[in-house]
Amino acid sequence: MLTAIWLVPVAGALAVWLLPRRLTLSTGLGASLVALALSLAVAVQLVPGHHGYQFEENVPWVPQLGISYHLGVDGISLWLVLLNALLTVVAVLVAGRRVARRRAFVALILLMEAGMAGVFLAADLLLFYVFWEAQLIPAYFLLWLWGEGDRPGRAALQFVLYTLVGSLLALVGVIGEYLYAGGAHTFDMATLAAHPPAPPIQFGLFILFGLAFAIKLPLFPFHGWLPDAYAAAPAPVLVVFAGVMGKTGAYAMLRILTGLFPHPVLWWNWDTVVPVLGMVAIGWGALMALAQRDLKLVVAYSSVSHMGFIALGIFVLNQQGQQGAVLQMVNHGVIIAALFLLVAWVAARAGTRDRSALRYLAPQMPVLAGVFLIVTLAALGLPGLNSFVGEFMTLLGAWQFAPWLAVVSCLGLVLAPVYMLRLFQGAMYAGRGEQLAAPGAHAVAAGHGPGAQAAGTVPARGDLSAGELLAITPLVLVMFLIGLYPNLLVQAMSSLAFALPVPWK
Repeated sequence: MLTAIWLVPVAGALAVWLLPRRLTLSTGLGASLVALALSLAVAVQLVPGHHGYQFEENVPWVPQLGISYHLGVDGISLWLVLLNALLTVVAVLVAGRRVARRRAFVALILLMEAGMAGVFLAADLLLFYVFWEAQLIPAYFLLWLWGEGDRPGRAALQFVLYTLVGSLLALVGVIGEYLYAGGAHTFDMATLAAHPPAPPIQFGLFILFGLAFAIKLPLFPFHGWLPDAYAAAPAPVLVVFAGVMGKTGAYAMLRILTGLFPHPVLWWNWDTVVPVLGMVAIGWGALMALAQRDLKLVVAYSSVSHMGFIALGIFVLNQQGQQGAVLQMVNHGVIIAALFLLVAWVAARAGTRDRSALRYLAPQMPVLAGVFLIVTLAALGLPGLNSFVGEFMTLLGAWQFAPWLAVVSCLGLVLAPVYMLRLFQGAMYAGRGEQLAAPGAHAVAAGHGPGAQAAGTVPARGDLSAGELLAITPLVLVMFLIGLYPNLLVQAMSSLAFALPVPWK
């Protein structure tokens, strides 16, 4: 069943490419829905509290070198597999018929889903690396060929250069782990966790893998590729790019850094390194979001801030913080995907992403305004919506680890309502009594910058369509579901593939 979760999108991509163009969207949507159904079936059958991988598939691949095709799932990876499947369905729905060369576009989205699913399912370190690299190829072409603005090629190249550096570091780490992991000479992650290398080797491997995963997260100050990439990526790409790809780095930190290298995690003074970097990312991302006029960049920098909470939770080294980090991975993926969709729909109707140029959208499109308000409240951590629980657990874990770390990190919670409510108010209620700027100039699409305004004033081009509402409704429902019943996710987290340095009882 686990093989089918990543293989069905690959088969769907091949079918999209071979079948007539008129079947592109239905084929792509069908493949993504099948993958989602398989993921849900695994979630329903997962046994909480089970020690070890579940639904394992283990076939020797290169037995002479200890390489196997080994897949498995546990309470950490399960929800990320589901998130990946759900957001791919949304991305295909949003792609619609407006995307140029949509056959290749949908096929690449499905291939990206397959690569990310493999990252979350791999129980063999080399297999993990293969999927880790596989997800980059479709991401590069999606950025390069369908990027917006005047320099999408530059954004794609910058993204690839950053991630390739991280990939090379990770490859050296994979080889080093094989050679020095207690004489095990295997890539099986559970076996490697039981036979860690000598402490000095662990420290070096920790640095190699840590840099690679920090770039993908991205964690401050390794996030240099993010603003240009997020500004260039179209909305359907951002749904999976921002919603899932960054979680592969966070998942790898929790699974590999804390799971395979306990000595650096527990011995070195990490309360002055990784948690502090997470804390700085929370505050710096929030301050940068406050300084932006482009709605898309506000959301992009808010993502840096929220990913800082995830890094903080992983390395405070207690159950509350790490479970909160996993919960926040899912929360962030759902919220950031919805925010990027809403910003794209606003820009499509207004012809600009500059909040100072927008004029009083809410009365003209009340459904969009209502959905935007719910997503905004979820992003700023309102109780009853999903982000509140994840942030609370993360900060509780940080307080147990070092109270000053939790207090300073609360700066992000203070600033989040400011930039998120400014984002909502600027788009929905700015210029009360005036009409929306005309979309005729299409300033953003033409690459004239977010501040460009179209000439004249005309009414908005309508509220959310049925297709747009269908795409975003599942995300809103998940926000309420997790916010009102977070134990649905937390209970399953008691199932661990192998023990972490900090036990989750």
